[in-house]
Parts: sequence; C-alpha cells; structure tokens
Amino acid sequence: MLRAAVLTVLRSLRHNRSFALLNVAGLAIGMACVILIALFIRDELQVDRFHERADRIVRMDVDFIEGGEVEPSGNTQGILAPTLKDQMPDVAEAVRLMVADPVLRTGDTVIEADEILLADPEVFDVFTFPLVEGDPATALAAPGQIVLTESLARTLFGTEDAVGRDLDWSSGALTVSAVMADVPRHSHLQFDALISLETVPDPGWFFDNWFTIGFTTFVLLQDGVDPEAFDDKLPAFLEDVAGDAMETEGTDLVLHARPLPGLYLTAEEGFGEFGSAATLRILALVALLVLLVACVNFTNLATARSLDRAREVGVRKSLGADRRGLAVQFLTEAVALSLIATVVAVGLVQLALPALHDLTGKPLHLADLGAWWLAIGMLAVGTGLLAGAYPAVMLSGFDPARVLKGRFASGHQGARLRRGLVVVQFAVSVAMIAATVVVYGQIHFMQHRDLGMDLGGDDEQLVVLPFRSDSTVVAQLVPLRERLQALPRVSGVTASLATPTTGQYSAGGAVIGPDGTQQDLSVTMYAADTSYARVHGLRLVSGRFPRPAADSLRDYVLNEAAIRKIGFASPEAALGTPVEFWGMPGEVTGVVRDFHVDGVQDAIEPLAMMSEVGFEDWMSVLTLRVQTADLPETLASVEGIWAEMVPTRPFRTLFLDEAFADQYVAEQQFGTLFAAFSGLAILIACLGLFGLAAHAASTRTKEIGVRRVLGATVPQVIVLLTRGVVGLVALGLVLAAPVVVLGMSEWLDGFAYRISVGWIPLVLAGAVVLALSVATVAGHALRAALADPVRALRSE
Repeated sequence: MLRAAVLTVLRSLRHNRSFALLNVAGLAIGMACVILIALFIRDELQVDRFHERADRIVRMDVDFIEGGEVEPSGNTQGILAPTLKDQMPDVAEAVRLMVADPVLRTGDTVIEADEILLADPEVFDVFTFPLVEGDPATALAAPGQIVLTESLARTLFGTEDAVGRDLDWSSGALTVSAVMADVPRHSHLQFDALISLETVPDPGWFFDNWFTIGFTTFVLLQDGVDPEAFDDKLPAFLEDVAGDAMETEGTDLVLHARPLPGLYLTAEEGFGEFGSAATLRILALVALLVLLVACVNFTNLATARSLDRAREVGVRKSLGADRRGLAVQFLTEAVALSLIATVVAVGLVQLALPALHDLTGKPLHLADLGAWWLAIGMLAVGTGLLAGAYPAVMLSGFDPARVLKGRFASGHQGARLRRGLVVVQFAVSVAMIAATVVVYGQIHFMQHRDLGMDLGGDDEQLVVLPFRSDSTVVAQLVPLRERLQALPRVSGVTASLATPTTGQYSAGGAVIGPDGTQQDLSVTMYAADTSYARVHGLRLVSGRFPRPAADSLRDYVLNEAAIRKIGFASPEAALGTPVEFWGMPGEVTGVVRDFHVDGVQDAIEPLAMMSEVGFEDWMSVLTLRVQTADLPETLASVEGIWAEMVPTRPFRTLFLDEAFADQYVAEQQFGTLFAAFSGLAILIACLGLFGLAAHAASTRTKEIGVRRVLGATVPQVIVLLTRGVVGLVALGLVLAAPVVVLGMSEWLDGFAYRISVGWIPLVLAGAVVLALSVATVAGHALRAALADPVRALRSE
C-alpha cells in the first residue's frame, strides 16, 4: 500500500504541481525546524553525561540565612569536602575546585590559559577526565604538581614530552605530573590545567571556616545511594558539624546536593558554563507550533481540493471500494507525502547547520541525533496522520451517485473549517512575531539601561587590565599607576579588588539600624584606591568617598540598596552609622547611587566600598579611563609600559562596555533563534494562504466575470477577494493576545529589570501578518481581476 501511496503522491506532484509543492514545502520547512531544534536540545542535554559515574555525582550548594534573608551560593566552604568524606558514610569521595591564576611561564614563554583550577587529588576518581600520560592516583598528590591538557602542553612544549618539565607560577614553581585529554565540549567545567590544591598555603582561616566560601565542591556518592535521600540527610549532618558555629555567628546554613546530570540546565550560581531549561522548553514549543502551522496548511489545501478528488472517490466507490479502505488510502498518501517532506527537510537542515553553528558555536551534525531519528521518523508519520485525518474522513464520505451525476458541491462545512484553521495559523504567527518583538525589546532595554556609572562613549572608554592579584604586578602597582596616568590620553587610573563584570567578593557584617539595634548585613565588597569613584563616574548621593584608613576605624561607603535594606529613611540619615565587615569596624561616611556590577538580569544588591589599605596584596584589576582619539596608539603605549614593568605577565585588555554587552549573549542568541523560527512560521502560513487564494480565485471565475461585465472595477474585485483576510487576521490577533501577554510576562519575570508587554508588540505583529497576508492574496486577486471576463464566462 505504501508503494501505491508513493506513486499516487508522485502523480499528484506531476499533475497538481502547485498544490503538491506547497504541501511538501510547508511540511519540509516545519520538519526542518523540528530537526534543527532537536539537534540543539539534544546537544544541550548531553552536557556532563560522558562521566562514567555521572549519576552518582552531586554538586554541593549552600544557602546563608541571616535575618530571614536567604543568600544562595554555588561556592562552598573549604572545610566542607573533607568533613563530608569523614562524617558521612554515603560519600565515596569529595573534591574541591577553585579558580587559580592562569598565567604560566617556561623560560621566555609566558602563557595565559583560558582557565586553570586548583583541585584535590581525588578529582580523577570522581570525574572521567582520562590521562594521556601519568598516573591519576599520584598526579595531584603533592604540592607543586600540575596536570596539563594536551592542547596546553603542545602550546608550552610543542612536540616534546611535558611530564617532568618545570613551570613558573605566581605562587611558586610547578612540575608537570601528567597530561590529560582535552576537556570534552560537553562538560560544564572547562579548564586548561589542574594544580594540586595543596600548593596553596593555608592562611589559617580559609580552609577551616564554615562562613568563608570560595570552592566548588563535588561529591561522589557510594554506589546505590539515592541523591535525594542523601540530600535529606544534610540538615542533620550540618547541625552536628557546624551547629555551634552557626549559633555563634548568628547565621544559618542550608546545604543542597544537586545531581550532576541536569546541573548545566538548572544551576544559576557557581563556577562553570550553564544553559537554560526554560529556553529549551520554549524552543521545543516553537518547533511544535511551526509544525502545527504546516499541518494546518496540509489540511486546508486538501479540503480546498476536495472537488478535484470527488470524481476519483466516486469512481473508486462505484468499483467496490469502501469508506474505510479509501480513508486508509488517503491517510497513507498523507504519510507518504510527510515522509517525502522529511527527506527534503534533511537537506534543508544540512544547508542551515553552518548558520546555526555561527549563532550558537555548536558544531552540530545530523549524525548527532542517533536514536532520536526514530522519534523524528515517528513524528513524521504522526504529522502525516494528523494533517491527513480530516481530509481522509471527508473525502472518503462523498456520495458516489451525486458525484458521478455532477451534483456534488463542496459545501460550507469545509469552508468554515478552512477559515478556522487559517485563524489558527494567523494566531500562531502573530504570537510568535509579538514574542520576538518583546524579546528584542527586553534586549534593547538591557543594553541601554543606565548602569549607574559612566562607561564612556564616543570620546572615552573604560579599559580594564586584569591581573588576578599577581604578586609581580602588585609589587609594581604604585609606579605602574603613575606611569600610566602620565600618558597624555589617559585621564584616570584606579586599582581595585574587583570591578563590574570581573567577579565580585561578598562580605558579611553588622550594622546599627535606625532603631538602634544591630542588624546582620551581607554586601558585595569593593576595596579600591581613592581614584575608583572618579574613574568609573560613580555618583555620590550623600557624604564622601572613603579615605585611606588612618586609625582602627575604616570609612565605608554604602550604596542605596544597602541603605534601603537597613531601613534608613534617607541617605543622610545613614551617615555616621557604625558598621563592621570582615571583622573591621568603621562607620558610614557616604552613600553612592546604585550601580550595576553585572548584567541587568539581576537586581542590584547591597554594596560597600572601602579603602584598599590592608588589601594591597588583594588588588586584581587596573581600570583606565582612556580617550578614544588615537586609541590604538594609546593602547600600544600602555602595553609598552606593562611589558617594561611586569614582563612576566601577559598584557590583556577588556573594554567595560563590551564586557557588559557580553552579559546578554544568551538573550541575543535566543532572540535570533526566535526571530528565525517566527519568520519560518509566517512563511509557511503565507504558502498555505497562497494556495488557498489560488483555489478561491479559480472557483469564483464565473462570479468575477459577471461582476466585471456589470461594471466592477479591478480595485473592487481585489477588495472582494481580500477583505475576508482582514477579519481572519483580527480574530487571530484576539486569540494570540492573551497567550502573548501571559507567556511573555512569565518570561520577563526572570529579569530583575524588565519592560512590560504592552499593546505595541501585538499591533506590530498584527500589522506584519496582515500586510503579508493581503499581499499574498492580492496577487491572485489582481490576476483574476485583470482576466478577460468574456473568456471566463465562455469557459463556464
């Protein structure tokens, strides 16, 4: 039967090229969207699945609860991993990872890797990172050992053996103990080397404190231990080992065990690269909506051609065919057509993969789908059955006597169905276009929001020189700043512990509130020199900026968010308030206007600023305000000074406005994908409308001829044939409006600062759909209106 159906479809392609090709094109585009999105989703779901014990690995997260406020963190305490391993039988291994200075030196070669991590020696027992050379049991067992990836080993030593070679690092000498295979692309942890954690000296408080975080902790559970059951045991464990510390500190801790499979799509905190489960769900819905529009096309065109197939049904029934057999035949034809469209879709996907790679950076291939091809094949069959179900039932029910006597008419039921399905198409198209407008509106809002600081513009730029507390830079920091400040087009230089987008430091402390009682307050802490506020263009609301600490009391400047959190009625009321952070007492000497330290997806949190005195060795960033005139020459001068004064560290620059723009890459990718698939949905809808318009014009040939003979003008005929589209688009707009408002409002709720949906996206989407629809129908209407009415009447 399938062979007969394929032959029937091929005859249909030959004899009814326009309708058949429209069907194939619509279904092919719809299936191509499904395959492309399936490739993307499957690739995202593969992250971290390559580890042999992935189902037994969990990441530990911690919540700090002070005064009812919960501060979650993907970073944990240094004491946590060894305590878990010692105190919990369910734990087979526990390892800590921490970001390290990425600069390595061998001879005259200085390399800044993308990322280097400090790690416990058991890291190779937990994760599947195979070694090419060396023993995983001893690779990180002693201080001063480093494991390089193959790529970094080639960069440093070429084709020579790397194991046993020496390297210089900011904290001392290192010896290459092993070489591992490059980290797979499907790992949310990406790094170029691992250094033994024992290489870092214990300052006496960093590794043994339940309230100092800086590590990412992973646990390998014993075989057979359920991660949820393990998570349920954590409150009792924490009370046993840290209960006294929590009571003394006045801060509660809550631990969470997050399974590694799925961590990539659900984590919001911690080291690593992360995706979004919500984005995948939205893209899957988009794929199904585009395919739905294609199915609607198929059904519409099939019912529109019912009169053409009526005589075929009449002849078949007169020769003994029953209704069930005819329905099966028509369904088989629909499935065969869907399978042909799927084959075409595969070719379209192959053409589209380079563009998808450019957008997402993912080297996707059709072969990656693997077993998913079975699901796609089933979807293709299901699409054919869905699209062909109503036409099959309707066509197989024709009365053969009426058809063969020439008294068959398609009736109003099919016409009403077609109009209803067209409304569905318009509703989907309007919803997707409106959603695209909202996405790009939110992106534009984020890119142009006032960040609370002066990033420069056409005349000036903020240029960041990160050095990660490199001791060689710190030792030269004062003369380095003076040399850079002396450059003619450098208007300001400042050193700080951190700067926006470069990583932040949290500090817990206490403050006296307006009612005279002590409050716990957690802030983002900025230690910086006195030039920081001027260079960044921060705006003082009240008081003054910090001065270097002259005695035991420090100057602290809080932001407006901190003042609101404490409960002061005005910034002025907070001045002189006693505060203490990191065990250093002081008072509030100023209040600065709120400014963003990361992208505007996140709310501005309480922040404190203090002098760098006592934290000179912690300074990790230089920021320059540079005039853009002759910018390459200025940067070349900066690089020359850097190379002269700190030749052991590579020169690297970061423009702060570009760093903020990089915060919105995921949203821009999502917007581009959404726009592309919205365009395909409207294209499919227009293809179907094109076919329906052609059919409508052909069935009204006599009516048009009579109207033209009686004096109707060409514009009047065009209006006659297109006016119905306006009502259908309006109805589609009404159906789409609540879906867009509710759906996009939920998406926008994920942003701390957002636009409102409003009516503009819906109006724009409706106008676009209406314009394209009228243009599609008007072409056939104009051709019919310009036809010779005499020939039309004679043909009747």
